[in-house]
Amino acid sequence: MRRLWHWIKILMLAGLVGGLGAGGYLAYVLTRDLPSLEAFENLRLSAISVLYDRDGNAIATKASEEDGRAVSRTLIRLSDVSPAAVSAVVFSEDKRFFEHYGVDWIRLIGGLYYTFRGDLQGGSTITTQVVKNTLLRDIALERKGITGLERKLKEFPLAIELERRYSKQDILEVYFNVINWGGNATGIWAAANAYFGKDPSRLTLAEGAYLATLIPGPNSRYLDLEGSRARMKALLDAMVADNWISPAEAEAAWKEPLVPLGWQAKYDGKGNLLSAKLVDPEARKLEELQVQGEPYFVLAVQNYIRERLGNRIPLGEGGLKIYTTLDPRMQRIAERAVANGRYPVNAQAALAALNPETGEVYALVGARPGTPGEFNRATQTLRSPGSAIKPFVYGTAIEAGWTQTTTVLDAPVSFPDPSRPGGVWRPKNFSGTFLNASVTLRYALDMSLNIPAIRTAEAIGVQRVGEKLRAAGFCVGRVDPKTKRCNFEPNLSNAIGGGVGISPLGLAAAYAAFVNGGYRIEPVLVRRIENAQGKVLFEAKPERTLLFSPQVAYIVWDMLKGYVYDYDANTRPRGLAISARVPGRVVGGKTGTSNDEVDLWFAGASPGLVAALWVGRDDNKPQRWRDGSAPSSSFVNPPVWAAFMEEALRGRPAGDFPQPSGLVASRHDVFSGAPSERGKTLLFIGRGTRPQEQGQQGAQQAAFVVPNTSSGGTFSTSGQTIAIDAATNCLAAPDTPPERVRYLQVPPSRVSSYQCG
Repeated sequence: MRRLWHWIKILMLAGLVGGLGAGGYLAYVLTRDLPSLEAFENLRLSAISVLYDRDGNAIATKASEEDGRAVSRTLIRLSDVSPAAVSAVVFSEDKRFFEHYGVDWIRLIGGLYYTFRGDLQGGSTITTQVVKNTLLRDIALERKGITGLERKLKEFPLAIELERRYSKQDILEVYFNVINWGGNATGIWAAANAYFGKDPSRLTLAEGAYLATLIPGPNSRYLDLEGSRARMKALLDAMVADNWISPAEAEAAWKEPLVPLGWQAKYDGKGNLLSAKLVDPEARKLEELQVQGEPYFVLAVQNYIRERLGNRIPLGEGGLKIYTTLDPRMQRIAERAVANGRYPVNAQAALAALNPETGEVYALVGARPGTPGEFNRATQTLRSPGSAIKPFVYGTAIEAGWTQTTTVLDAPVSFPDPSRPGGVWRPKNFSGTFLNASVTLRYALDMSLNIPAIRTAEAIGVQRVGEKLRAAGFCVGRVDPKTKRCNFEPNLSNAIGGGVGISPLGLAAAYAAFVNGGYRIEPVLVRRIENAQGKVLFEAKPERTLLFSPQVAYIVWDMLKGYVYDYDANTRPRGLAISARVPGRVVGGKTGTSNDEVDLWFAGASPGLVAALWVGRDDNKPQRWRDGSAPSSSFVNPPVWAAFMEEALRGRPAGDFPQPSGLVASRHDVFSGAPSERGKTLLFIGRGTRPQEQGQQGAQQAAFVVPNTSSGGTFSTSGQTIAIDAATNCLAAPDTPPERVRYLQVPPSRVSSYQCG
């Protein structure tokens, strides 16, 4: 028997030694490769990103992303949290925090029970929770089995070392910024806003106690207000027992009628909960994007960063400072101008304004005030520009050698078109009438005549016009529903806005070409982006597409000024954009009305600013006044546009855009083009200055030979401009090479003599 007992003791000792050895080896394996505390030194917590306007005012915050979910966190100092809330959380989570050195052995022993269940909890301190949520965050994502044990064993030495290197205040400050409070709220700032809609500096003892009781299981405990009240009572009583607060403070906190966001609750005078109902479980969820103002601009910036900058900018990391181009003063003026406009029934409106030289967007209004939803009509919709497209058609013609006084016949015309009733397209002017005479390009634009624009496009080539429009940013054709790309399908109706789409912001960017030397400017919504350390991640530079030579662009600008100033209210015919005039300013622009008055436009410029205003219905139905009559873009849009421009440019230099060299001026009758001392002063490309074509491919072609009234030529008041193939002396076909095309002005009766074969 003694011998047996001897062997039993040997076996027990061997088992103990072996167990200790195995445990020691396991501890060694699990605690080796500890993360360096240098990682904590360089710790960059993901925080919300802040968007600023050009004056440095915060206009929005954007949540960061962690583990595939949006996290709303604003990093704050411990001094920015109310002392009452700090006391409640510290007492609840680690009341001996100021006494231990990272590990609370008393609390640890009390939590061993959970260890044997394979779910390590109950022994954590604030310091070990900081380690878990920073240095050991990846391991902490898994809580069961060996991974949980590994994490726990690594926490202890790291926590002790953390306490050795950092003050209690430093550790506590990190803790209040990393702890999860359920939903998408991380950190005390997010928790205070998510549950009580207030800043953490204003939290009461009752609110701090409530937040403290949520920490072990915030999502489930939020759904149980009655259970949370019981836990609050126990916490307040314990704080009194340990002399953290006085009985009077505890009683006041208990009697405070605490109602977290999303709940409806009633209390009696003693703090007892009489009734509680969760009416909105989503109320505590913080918006990923919180906007203080200018929501359409902020949403456009978010899309701009995602679509244009892509992976270059770690938007999900957070902590970014995003400096936008928004001018807060101009934005307010734009919103007020749109709000005060007079519109057809159920009409919407959108306005975009930018710097024509840099493309910086100063103001963006995506809808009329009070419109629900986030759909941005200034950037997210392609609408027919109507006659607002004509300056690009005439600019292409001038580039080809035409002039402002080149004449085009305004008379009925028809074209084969299988898609139309009877297989024929018979375009009309807006008035439904025809002059049955040849008019200059200048007059055709002044009166927004459709037929001359269509004939011009036919003469210079549909493909050529389509390429120019595409380079200017128009969608020439239909958008493929699968690829979301625009199919290039040019046709004659493009000359009056048919089969073409563009957004208000896009139209403003295109019109910039007429006043900045010929460049379509890419809109810029973000000037600079910095990370949390102040490193510049992105800085905007102007992106331009050359559409016209400076001379051609300025001649079109001369025509756009003519559209506003050539005719008055008392002249015959009456001017169409009189109400776009701004006292003391030189302005130019063009209206646009699509078929059936579905879309109404005005786009124009004045030194320092180009803006486009669209009016239309979201359902794409024809617009009508309350009496059933059709609206006109000449009546609806220019007053709103002028109201914005007048206030937006107040205090800025006036004058006109600088005229490039190579242009000459002479006076002509606007209707006929004949030289006239009583006519308007028009600009022409001077002798020896060659209008260079700058298409999408940047190709240069020879100038076309046409009479130039600026150098002594004259035009017949009844002539018609036709395109001739120089090789055959017949009417040019659509596929005639541009270098062989010549333009002639002939009486209408002689046009048929050039039709060959």
